[in-house]
Amino acid sequence: MSDMHLTYKFLFVIILIGFSLKSEAQTEIFDIGGPKFLNVLEELPEDLTSQRSLVIISIPVQEKGGFKVRGDWQKLAVKSHKFLRQIGVDPIGYVYLDDLNAGPEVKSSFLNLMRTRKVTNLVLVSQTGELPNEEFSIMVTPFSEAEKGYLASGQNAWYQKNPELERVMINLGRQVLRQEMERSNFLIPEVPEYLNDFAVVDGTRYENFPSRIQNYKIAVVSFQKLTPSGNMSADASAQIEYYNKKVDQKNALLAELLKKYPFQYELVNTSDNDKLYKDGFQYVLIPLQSTGRSIKSILKYPVVASETHQMSTVYKVTGESELRKMPADANLTKYYIKQTVVNDIHVGEVWDADVSWDLALNNFILSIRKAFNK
Repeated sequence: MSDMHLTYKFLFVIILIGFSLKSEAQTEIFDIGGPKFLNVLEELPEDLTSQRSLVIISIPVQEKGGFKVRGDWQKLAVKSHKFLRQIGVDPIGYVYLDDLNAGPEVKSSFLNLMRTRKVTNLVLVSQTGELPNEEFSIMVTPFSEAEKGYLASGQNAWYQKNPELERVMINLGRQVLRQEMERSNFLIPEVPEYLNDFAVVDGTRYENFPSRIQNYKIAVVSFQKLTPSGNMSADASAQIEYYNKKVDQKNALLAELLKKYPFQYELVNTSDNDKLYKDGFQYVLIPLQSTGRSIKSILKYPVVASETHQMSTVYKVTGESELRKMPADANLTKYYIKQTVVNDIHVGEVWDADVSWDLALNNFILSIRKAFNK
């Protein structure tokens, strides 16, 4: 059967099968380049089928030998692309959510790419749970740099979920027809393009710690809260209040861990290089979160394609270091220091990534103490 016949068949099914849409706007929190609350409405962006989009994929992590390992997200991308192409959505590419959120350097790289490729909308396709309890969702919202990110709190979004991916896609297609959108995306590739080139560090990379941190106060970016707007429902306000309590807990742990840092530091609310430099900071401590393989690529470590595991220097409660074997595709965090004026990075003397941000920060701080005999 030709692609044209498949398209007509799909659109015919869209017309026959309906879903009830939410009659009232509600608030949902999405973490795309940082947590944002979006107003969920019935309307899609009017240019969804006439302009270009970036499709973001999110799937459940898998457990492997006690580690959280990334699953085969491209499988969901292939299924999604078949439907989105028939609807008329033109993706510049597909990216895994964790990679999009990996860190400030990666965000800058993706923002430049999205500007260059003239992206106007973001499409988030998510799977939660596993069979027989899996659920799929789609969120569509305009690309916005209002808060120097991918979107801004308070902007509108279209959001639907269902136990079947096809049902959610049909609902998306029905809304496109209902809004009588202009369909001018006709040269959509038959297969998805994956965005996974993360060589984004502009400055020189050093496998050490800058000696000047002994004399210069370093900036440490705190976890950021959400600010509710005045016209929110009680349920939405409760969601944000709950989220902010979790942020308070993480910031309390962050402050406790930083007591081990041997030199001066200051907690800040931004990772923007220019602002930090204007505020007098020569250096900033930055976390990078992705798979171990992706982090190594971003930070310009030698990467071996056949590598299945990595040896990481971690620290026991006693303060003694040991080598721990971790899968290369495990979800990890690695800290590094960036010089704000020239973008040079200092990754430390050893590979000390770990399975959570707090363990990774502890490793990095203790590596600093060891390097400076503190």
